[in-house]
Parts: sequence; C-alpha cells; structure tokens
Amino acid sequence: MNEEWNLELKDHVALLTINRPKSMNALNTTMCEELEEILTNLEKNPEVRVLIITGAGEKSFIAGADIDQMPTMTPEGAKYLIDVGHKVFAHIENVNFPVIAAINGYALGGGLELALRADIRICSKNAKFGLPEIKLGVIAGWGGPAKLAGIVGVGRTKDMLYTGKFIKSDKALEYGLVTEIFESVEELQKGALALAREIAEKPPITMAINKKMMESAEKSNFQPNPQADALALAYCFTTQDTREGVNAFIEKRAPKFIGM
Repeated sequence: MNEEWNLELKDHVALLTINRPKSMNALNTTMCEELEEILTNLEKNPEVRVLIITGAGEKSFIAGADIDQMPTMTPEGAKYLIDVGHKVFAHIENVNFPVIAAINGYALGGGLELALRADIRICSKNAKFGLPEIKLGVIAGWGGPAKLAGIVGVGRTKDMLYTGKFIKSDKALEYGLVTEIFESVEELQKGALALAREIAEKPPITMAINKKMMESAEKSNFQPNPQADALALAYCFTTQDTREGVNAFIEKRAPKFIGM
C-alpha cells in the first residue's frame, strides 16, 4: 500500500485504486514509474488473473497528467514523462491477464489514454471522457488519439481532440468506448468485481492466449489467421486446464482451473 495508490488481491482479482484526491487522481512522473513497478510485480504473481484499475472517490477516475508539475517542466522532463507513460501504458495493454478500467467520474487526457489500453471499460453514469490537452497548448502524448480512433472512429476522435470537448457516459456507450454504464460509483465497483470474478474463474492460460489473439487481430486489421488459430488450439491441449474443462463439461460439473 502507498499513500497515492492502494492494491488489493482477493480471489485472483487485483484491484488497483489510484488515490491522489488533491489532483483528482492525476498521473505525475513518479506515479507512472510506480505503476510500471506494480504491473511488473503483478505479472510475476501466479495468483493474479484479472486486474481492475479505478480511481478513489466518486468524482474522478484519472484526470489526466498532473498539471501541477508542468510550470517547472523542462523539455527533457516532458520527454521523459511521455517515455515512461508509454512504457507503462503498453505494459497495461500487453500484460498477460485481462485489465478492466472501472471509470468513476472524469477520464481526461492521460486518464482516458490509460483506460484505452484496458481490455474492458465500464463506467458510472457520472463519467465524462475527453482529450482536453489542446486547451493547455500541449498534446495527448500517451497514444490516446491513435487508440481512440481505433475504437470510436477518426471523425469522432478529431472532434474530441481538436475541440477538447468532453463526452458523457451515454455518448461513450453509443461510441463503443465503454460496454456498460452503472447508475452509481458504488454499483460500478460491485459490477467491476463481479465481472472480474467471472473472468477469473476461467482458465488463465487460455485467457492469456485469447488476449494475445485479440492483440494480433487488431494489428492485422482483424483478418483471420488460420495458422495461429491452429497452433493456439494445439497448445491448449497441452494444458491440464483444457483437459479439465472438457472433462467437467462431459461430467456435468463445474471445472476447477489451476493455471497449468
């Protein structure tokens, strides 16, 4: 546990809460460095099958990069912030278990960019999304425009990027930016845990393969890859969990997956 973040692990679900209320949970350079260390440690822990990332409180998920460090920021410091942010965001995207962004309030700038790297995004009704960097004369430098365009389309991304406008949760659902809206932050927290536990019950090796296959599909413009599919299924049948899943289905019982 840290003053600026909290990490809990229960039933194979890791819950990471960003807790920087004075800055609306904004990310500074130190927080990005710590996130990278957290992810590295979680990936080494075989007990972790799903990660939820959320923000403390009811107003903000992550309100972007921390503006408080910008007045004294040098060009070298700015470059390093972008570099370390890209490193940790890529890690979120490529980590070998699913990541859920539970968006409770503002997801702005770097907060939206982080959420875009999650596998699944869900939000509370009060959530708002935007890339408002243009209003400060800076750019969205953590890959947000490219990732957002891949999800909501180029035109909608340009509209948000060039104006700095925010969109509400209902519009985010319409755009496909989130998959579910909850009436309150409390309901969001319950929903995120329920979703994570459902995923955590599945075989982790097969889950990791599914995630890699989706990443490959995105990179290939969603073209089928028969050879990769064949190799992936063949590998599944080298695992105990696939045998357990098949046998449990035949025997009409719940499977017990152990990650082997």
